[in-house]
Amino acid sequence: MKQAIAAAGAAVLALAVLSGCSISIPAPAQPTAGQSAAPPTYAPPTIVAGHDDAAVAAAPMTFEAGNTLMPGVPVAFSDILDQPPQDYAETPGPPEWKLVKKNVAGQTQYSNVSGCQLAHWITAKQGPLVTEGDDKASTVALMKYLIPSAMEGSLAEAKLPWAAEAGKAGQQISFLSFNTKAAKDVMASTVWGRMLGTADTGLVVSLACPTDELLAATAPKMMEKLSVAPPSN
Repeated sequence: MKQAIAAAGAAVLALAVLSGCSISIPAPAQPTAGQSAAPPTYAPPTIVAGHDDAAVAAAPMTFEAGNTLMPGVPVAFSDILDQPPQDYAETPGPPEWKLVKKNVAGQTQYSNVSGCQLAHWITAKQGPLVTEGDDKASTVALMKYLIPSAMEGSLAEAKLPWAAEAGKAGQQISFLSFNTKAAKDVMASTVWGRMLGTADTGLVVSLACPTDELLAATAPKMMEKLSVAPPSN
């Protein structure tokens, strides 16, 4: 029964991801008639003296390393999913992935001829999900928000590329992942999530394929063309 509930939750998530929904946190309540709204203020960017972006980019972005990021500076994805194979020993063929939606409300979607569907997106201002100084706890909160049926014990640590350009050599960034087995009317899927509390950025990747075997074969190839790009000056 619990497995069925988890599978249903993940199926709903995959459908939501691929239909254009994104993570959102409810906005603060509007002031009542007896209250006056606070005057607007301007918050200048936070500047940290001596911050070394190159050193941060050159080190693995573990959950603990999230505190080394520049406060409030968002992190983004880089991908070359819709580019032809880069194997110059062969005549370039068509791209494996077809772009469906590009950076709409922070979300980008792809599909391929095998029936797999992929989405990655970023969110900001996720304060209610952030445990200050603890990216792992914040990431658990993000995953439970995305997949309410997910138990912390069902989340596995995973690594994604941490490189300025997808397909280039670099370090790795820690994520938590949630897997769903294929079943009747349910695609096999994996959802990867990472909350970067200091950068105030949530990162999510979702990959769904018709079978477990196809998902297992597709995920490593996807990682070769997708990365999380460290912020730079």
